[in-house]
Amino acid sequence: MTVVPGLKHPIAILESFSDSRFSKSFRFEGLEKTVIAYLSADVLRALNEVESAVAQGRHAVGFVSYEAANGLNPDLAVMESALEVPLVWFAIFAERRACAAGEDDCGIGSCDVSLPVLDIDQIAYVDGVEQIREAIAAGETYQVNFTTRQRFNVTGDPFQLYRSMCRNQQAPFCAWLDIGTHRILSASPELFFSLENNLLTMKPMKGTAPRMPRSDNDLQQRGSLAQSVKNRAENLMIVDLVRNDLATLAEIGSVAVTSLFDVETFPTVHQMTSTVTARIRPEIRLVDIFCSLFPCGSVTGAPKRRTMEIIKGLETARGVYCGAIGYISPGSEAVFSVAIRTAVVEPASGNGVIGIGSGITWGSDPESEFNECLNKSAFMFRDCSTFQLIESLRFDEEGYLLLDRHLQRLADSAAYFGFILDEAALRARLCELGSKLTGVNKVRIILDQDGSVAVEAIPISVSKGTTGIATIKISQESVDSQDPFLYHKTSRRALYDRELLAHPECYDLIFTNERNEMTEGSFNTLIILLEDELLTPAISCGLLPGVLRGELLDAGAISESILTPDKLYRAEKIW
Repeated sequence: MTVVPGLKHPIAILESFSDSRFSKSFRFEGLEKTVIAYLSADVLRALNEVESAVAQGRHAVGFVSYEAANGLNPDLAVMESALEVPLVWFAIFAERRACAAGEDDCGIGSCDVSLPVLDIDQIAYVDGVEQIREAIAAGETYQVNFTTRQRFNVTGDPFQLYRSMCRNQQAPFCAWLDIGTHRILSASPELFFSLENNLLTMKPMKGTAPRMPRSDNDLQQRGSLAQSVKNRAENLMIVDLVRNDLATLAEIGSVAVTSLFDVETFPTVHQMTSTVTARIRPEIRLVDIFCSLFPCGSVTGAPKRRTMEIIKGLETARGVYCGAIGYISPGSEAVFSVAIRTAVVEPASGNGVIGIGSGITWGSDPESEFNECLNKSAFMFRDCSTFQLIESLRFDEEGYLLLDRHLQRLADSAAYFGFILDEAALRARLCELGSKLTGVNKVRIILDQDGSVAVEAIPISVSKGTTGIATIKISQESVDSQDPFLYHKTSRRALYDRELLAHPECYDLIFTNERNEMTEGSFNTLIILLEDELLTPAISCGLLPGVLRGELLDAGAISESILTPDKLYRAEKIW
């Protein structure tokens, strides 16, 4: 173990981008020293050093790597650590202050991230799952959290990658730690434990379902996860493990499961969590908590000891991933996350690694588990640019056209993406605006994620008719029907705007999906008259659920159909 006073000031930021879970964000100032342990033999001494500093009124922020488990409990098997990243790393600060999430922009520019490369292919992954199933059949384990690594390269500033992770994951436990040789980037959704006034709370997370691109299907997916027998069984196994771990620290009779099988929604996945609490005994110290609870059962499986032996035989070292990241402050206050959705970047080379995994039980389907792993890291490599939700309404002497439908669509999209929307305030604002408008106007609503709204009105000149021929083309750029942004009206219009700019001779361009099915125009719903039927593409093809389209469908005036280009060419009329 080494204690290095006067080290270059590390940037340590803990942030919450979630209002509904854990909402505190902190930055730490007045670095006094760092406490580091590279060897198992030094883990306990390092944590004692940290606890001693906190007892003197300091604040500690840092991490405990997964492989530190053997230093806490010699009976727990771990992989050989490469010694590149410490087993324990804490910075000791004189002060901690509350801050707004996203306040500390320490970056120096943009960054590009290469496509990730898995350490193992799907065949090797399936083989690992089968080995786990054999161990389950032999009665050695009930569940194994099986993980692997994705490797990537960062060109530019890693802090910008951290910022994109925060925006994409909207997690309650985000952390940026600059430890000199490496940068730790975490956007964890999972609480390991919180400690306040001797009340210790754990929220193990086990059970995952990918988000669906459409709001209606996504709600069904969330409900299916909540009722899933398989996921409930997995979650309950870990809850029982956590209860047993907590019992070694708790006052008699104080361990309680306060909530079971909750579903929390993140931008790319739904996750099942449960909550377990305990009143710990007065003599219990930080070291005791880590010795009893670490690593969290949700990232090992059950029973913990034998399952960790199985993990050791299947995996490479996890490092910070599946460890714990958090802070300890005076007054017996501590919060640690389970270090999932966590990457480590070496700034000298730009090389980075992120761990991904899932819980394997006897009933697990290897292909589904493999896809679940990929879903869990999807947030890191997708477009992270900010966007707004948009609604465009017609206003005339009769008021707003289809106002309720527009606001319902906006509310659905806000719920899907986690935007704040005060619908009553927006209605009042539209009413006030409408009282001042004359003639025909296009009213545009622009909603930001934080709930701020811009409303603008643009007068429309009403023509008595048009002459000439409108030219339309089928775009050579196809869309992906699984892209959620196709189903919501947002400011992300780069594809449509680019295609319109490239074809100034066209009134509009019609897009197709990956199956060569027609979807919509760049700014129009597609409706065709074919063989005496008015048809519009099915919503599942990947298109915006237009407000007028919905009205016509409900009235039976038009019908959904799978439309291919040949049907478009045969159409008698196109709208």
